Amino acid sequence: MTKRGYIRLFSYSIAIVAVLAGFAIMNMNMAATYKAQLENNYQQSLNELSETMDSIETNLTKSVYSNSDKMLFEISSDLYSQCNEAKDALSRLPVGQMNLSSTYKFISQAGDYATYIAQKAASGEKISDEEHKNLSTLLNYANQLNDSIASMVSVCNNGGRITASNVKNKNNVSINSLTNDMTTAEKAFKDYPTLLYDGPFADAVLNRESKMLKNAENYSKDDAIDVAAYAMGCAVDQVSFASEEDGNMPCYVFTYGQKTIAITKKGGYVAYMLYGGKITKSTITEKNAVNIAKNYLDKLGFDDMSETYYMTENNICIVNMAYTKGNVVYYSDLIKVGVSLNDGKVVSMEAEGYLTNHREREAFTAEKKADELQKNISPYLNVLNVKNCVIPKDNGTESMCYEFHCESTETNEEVLIYVNAKTGAEEDILLLLYSDGGTLTK
Repeated sequence: MTKRGYIRLFSYSIAIVAVLAGFAIMNMNMAATYKAQLENNYQQSLNELSETMDSIETNLTKSVYSNSDKMLFEISSDLYSQCNEAKDALSRLPVGQMNLSSTYKFISQAGDYATYIAQKAASGEKISDEEHKNLSTLLNYANQLNDSIASMVSVCNNGGRITASNVKNKNNVSINSLTNDMTTAEKAFKDYPTLLYDGPFADAVLNRESKMLKNAENYSKDDAIDVAAYAMGCAVDQVSFASEEDGNMPCYVFTYGQKTIAITKKGGYVAYMLYGGKITKSTITEKNAVNIAKNYLDKLGFDDMSETYYMTENNICIVNMAYTKGNVVYYSDLIKVGVSLNDGKVVSMEAEGYLTNHREREAFTAEKKADELQKNISPYLNVLNVKNCVIPKDNGTESMCYEFHCESTETNEEVLIYVNAKTGAEEDILLLLYSDGGTLTK
């Protein structure tokens, strides 16, 4: 072979090696991409199951405290649907490798039992003490599932990835290493509660047209900037125009420092105010924050507002104020005010619920007395106090209710039972959770 032939052969060999190396790199990249997609799908399924499991736990708790056939039927129907959603999310996880067979069994049994309870409630049959005990047992097991999985989800949320290998390194956490803490039972997922720190019925049907704004006077951008400056506590020349918003509640949007505020084009009301900064310390109490929030709303012309709940997070106390006329609390008309615990300044506000729902209403009329309806409250609850209130319904209507604030006879858990003041039917049940930061409901 000539020298030119050797050179040509060598060149071809190099080219073949380069092509093969290219294919190898491409396959490695494709494998890495597929692996990343698989892990992302696992994480998504994990989060879905987490949210659904919390709903299951919540509805199991409500079923324990319900003493109404209609309410129990609705709760059990929701519970059955949530169990199916949980099983669907669970089916997308490596169940066998993660040793979650008992979790799948529990979810299936909870769904089956929910169907049984719903059918019994629909036929007007009473739930026996034994069946109530079974609901409590399912609830206790649901609590254990949520508690025991905390370490596993914590690892995932801090960068650990669900993989099919037993290798553990800086960026990888295997299924085996994630399940080391599952010692008492196969666990579901960490309790990421969909807890509402803004009190009951905070997100009350916001997609309706506001009757309050419909016939209000039009505000120009110049008129609105005066309102914005007043609400943010600054001079008009310090406020910058940002944009306009359309939708059900058209607004002018302005900024000042780290605050963003929206003023309605109809009526010139503050729809919301957001704060983008960080507050690093607390020097005032939540009680002071509540008073500041009420005074702030009075200044803006929101009269007859009273505190319902509050929650502190990142040194901001979110105070929930509901419209209160006479002795009736209107939970649809809710405004949330964020007060800095560092200097007592108002840094945020959400008033869309109030602006959407507030209007003149008929007087609170009760065809049934509270003490009469209190006899129908679950025997597993002690009534602490009673309020007159109006609550929103999913279909956009409202119900006049008695709010029975109760305490469990078996635990220290507190519950709010809403009973229709005209029909005597249970309208809703909320669970109260107290923490260092305030009051949570779900």
